[in-house]
Amino acid sequence: MSASSRRASAAVAFGAGLVVAVQGRINGEVGDLTGNGVLGAILNFTVGLLLLIVVVGSRQATRDALRGLPGMIGGSGLPWWTLTGGIGGAIYVTGQSTTVAVLGVALFTVATVAGSTGAGLLVDKVGLGPGGRVPVTAWRVVASMLAVVAVWVGSGGRDGAGAVSIPFLLLALAAGAAGAAQVAVNGRVSSATRQPLVATLVNFVVGLVTLMVILAGQMVFTPERVGSLAPMADKPWLLVSGAMGVLFVAGSAWSVRALGVLLLSLVVLAGTLVGAVAVDLVLPTDGAAVNGYLLAGIALTFASVGLAVVRRRGHRA
Repeated sequence: MSASSRRASAAVAFGAGLVVAVQGRINGEVGDLTGNGVLGAILNFTVGLLLLIVVVGSRQATRDALRGLPGMIGGSGLPWWTLTGGIGGAIYVTGQSTTVAVLGVALFTVATVAGSTGAGLLVDKVGLGPGGRVPVTAWRVVASMLAVVAVWVGSGGRDGAGAVSIPFLLLALAAGAAGAAQVAVNGRVSSATRQPLVATLVNFVVGLVTLMVILAGQMVFTPERVGSLAPMADKPWLLVSGAMGVLFVAGSAWSVRALGVLLLSLVVLAGTLVGAVAVDLVLPTDGAAVNGYLLAGIALTFASVGLAVVRRRGHRA
């Protein structure tokens, strides 16, 4: 993989992180309006899927790649489980909507970053992503730990987390790990079809089905917490979050081959923190002011990215 390809992939991943920051603010409002994070996620996944159907259907190359996808399963190095990336997104959303109220935003974010960076090391080690095996080095382990510290520092003074609940903490860790696996398998589909939009379409279909199953379970066991989509009629512009999800998934699926899962996660995190500063400056909210904690967290995050690309002392990828 050429240096220019890696730089382009890093730029796309950083842009995906910026999108995540904006999308996070919008999704928070969607969750408040609907009263159910899973219901809001279903709405966003539906919007994203409809957009993808139009885009994929309008391009000959993506239509051909989509038609050829079934023939690749079981052959061409594309196992059936590589189509399950959307489950990771659904698990993340479910974990977010379930645990944030218990752990607080700060602890949830730290836990998911710990889960994603730890899983990123393992995913790269076993070669789950399209770029093949990436050895676990001391630099990469330190970079992962530094990323967690960066988020912990960056979240300082931004919200008051509740008492730590081990089961909910484990769920947040699992949500972060699921996100890392999602990026890896989506990258496999993108690489095999040579069309990131096809991988994105599969991700949204599988994710939407998974979320519908989760919602069905809520309707059976906790019907009083299902929420309603009716309030969204007052703010239809919030549906743009679905398009942002498409940009994130497609960008991650395209760039993971060059960067690997761990480095991709760190670059996305850097973009997200920078985007958070921009969003908080333009659209400040209570408890989300830009402060020294956040700026220090951003500096540490960029340091973790630098450490992650070090192959050996004195050499960089």
